[in-house]
Amino acid sequence: MSITRLDLMASAAGAIGGVMWHHLYLVATDGSGKQSYVRAGPECLPFERLVGRKTQYGDAVEDYEPSPEGPYGVIAVSSGHYEPGGPDFDPAAANVTLASGEAAARLWESVQKAATALAGERIAYDPVGKGANWAIMEALRRCGVEAAPPPKRWAPGAGLVADPAAPSAPTRRVGQAAMVA
Repeated sequence: MSITRLDLMASAAGAIGGVMWHHLYLVATDGSGKQSYVRAGPECLPFERLVGRKTQYGDAVEDYEPSPEGPYGVIAVSSGHYEPGGPDFDPAAANVTLASGEAAARLWESVQKAATALAGERIAYDPVGKGANWAIMEALRRCGVEAAPPPKRWAPGAGLVADPAAPSAPTRRVGQAAMVA
């Protein structure tokens, strides 16, 4: 696959307090028009989100084992063909072109490696902090790209910059806010 364009996509995912939030992912397009994606998400869903769901093996709750990293597990990264029926496929998603031509091919290869390395760090998934949007933007930052979501698209966690030297403080959720304890 010879990549000719790389886009940062923002797909509407839900509303928080009446404001639409978006899920970010990357889509690479080759010279023939075929597309591939890289996305991030939670390793698992919390117990309360599994109640009533069925899997190919039966009730999802029966197989539930809590993750030691938290209710969502760690940040997981996946990739594949971007096509109808696939993860995140949204023909109406907003996009920002990050690179084209040879630069797109180099960036695509680099960002795939960065995303895989990020997933290997087993960072606890936080839907409003270090979550899917943060992971995509962090993979880009590790490749030297400072991107922004498409205009007028809010992507929770996208602007959070990793600072490994910063001391961590215990937090607790209060509504939509995180309080430092």
